[in-house]
This record gives sequence, C-alpha cells and structure tokens, in this order.
Amino acid sequence: MDKVKIGRLPFLAIALTLTEIAHKAVTGESLSPTSYILSLIAGIILTLFFAWLISQMKLRKLHVFALIWLNLYVIRFLSNMIEGFFFTTIFDSIRSFVVAALIPLFFTLIESAFAGALLTSEGEESLNSSIRKYLSSRSCSSWIKRIAAGSIAYFPIYFFFGMLVFPFVAEYYSDPSLGLKVPGFEVIIPVEIFRGFLYVIVLFPLMASLKWNRKTSFIALSSMLFIPGALLPLILEPSLPPEIVPFHLFEILADSLVYGLALSMILSKPKS
Repeated sequence: MDKVKIGRLPFLAIALTLTEIAHKAVTGESLSPTSYILSLIAGIILTLFFAWLISQMKLRKLHVFALIWLNLYVIRFLSNMIEGFFFTTIFDSIRSFVVAALIPLFFTLIESAFAGALLTSEGEESLNSSIRKYLSSRSCSSWIKRIAAGSIAYFPIYFFFGMLVFPFVAEYYSDPSLGLKVPGFEVIIPVEIFRGFLYVIVLFPLMASLKWNRKTSFIALSSMLFIPGALLPLILEPSLPPEIVPFHLFEILADSLVYGLALSMILSKPKS
C-alpha cells in the first residue's frame, strides 16, 4: 500500500466511526461513553480490514465499492438478522424485520463508499469481467454442484461448533426474559443452509475479484465471515448478555476459519 493510502487510513477510521455512531442513533440505541469507544474500535478494525482486502483486488473503483457494499450488508446484517428472526424475539412480524433490514442498507452504503473512495486505485478489470473469467474455468454443471455443496457445507460446520459452546450458553437461551430461543431442527437446518447459500452468492464474486491464490482467498473469505459477520456485531450489540459473547466469538471464529477454508477449496479455480 502506498504512502498516500496509508495517510488516508485515519480519515477512513474517523468516517467509519461516525457512521457507526449515526447508525446507533438512528436505530434508537442509547449513546454512552462505552458505545462511543466501541464504535471507534469498530471503525479502526473495519479500516484495517478494508485496507488489506482492497489491496488484494484488481477491480475498478466503483466495482470495489459495490462488492464491499454487497458483502458488508449481507454478511454483517442481513444474514445475522435472518437468524435473529428465528432465534430471538426481536422481530414480532415480517414487517418489522423488513423495516429493520432497510436501515443498515443505507449505512453500509456510506461505509463502502468511504472505503472505495479513499483506498481504491483505478483497477483494470470490471466486476462482470472478473466473474465471467472465473466462471469460464469450470463447466456450468460443475459450478452448480459446487454452489450447492458450499451452501450445504455451512450447516454441519455451524452445528459442530455450536454444539461445542452450547453447554456454556444454554441457560441464557432457556431464559425467556433475554429474548433468546433455540428453534427445532425443522427450522434450524433450512435457515442455516439458506444462510450458507447467501454466503456463497456474495463471496463468490469476492473470490473472482482477488489477485488470486488459494491462501489469499482463504484469508479474505474467513476474515469477511468473522470480522463483519461476528466480531463487530457481537461487540456492538448491547442486548446480548456479555457472558455469552466470548463463547460465541470462539464459535464463529472457528466457523469462519473452517468454512472459509472449505469455500476457498470448493469455489476455487482448477489448478493450472
């Protein structure tokens, strides 16, 4: 990364911090010194993550923005909110879910725009061209099978690590006053497979846009799944009992590493 971009990192961290604070204010969360500090930490983490990730891309500026926005919104908010619809009592109707899902669409747009504007050089490829080139490395039937496999693979990984930590968090999910619940397998399995499908759909274009090698792909996918997908939501969510946060951080870090590795292999191009 050149000196100009390094000099822009503090400005991006400030912009992302202010956006995080504005998001809290709009959604009615109480603002306290602790929430300001956590928003600053989130802004710094996102800045460092974006700086590394964008340096690994080969896309034009506008296309970097679009790809970051898609991943940030789906992985950080939409996927977690879908799970929250079934695993918590936060949403009392589909309408309340839809309204809540629209708000972060705007704030992730702002954060992605800042990241794209401050950290992106003009790349040589369009996102469409990168995806087409990546798809051409395998047959259509092969990609369909791999997309299905990547979607289904999420559930056993999620379930395995979830069961490892469940004995430590079970009492909180059985206390109705905390708004947490564990649905039956007839709900869990299709919900988690659908979340796996969402991850495949948004992470595939990310893989196609990278200056590709399998190690970079693994780091990019695992980091995207963990940092926006778990680390930030867990440290910023005020309604979660703080006692369960370390266990879920461990759980989702393990999920992200294993699932990121699996996807980097399932969705990879064939070796030359």
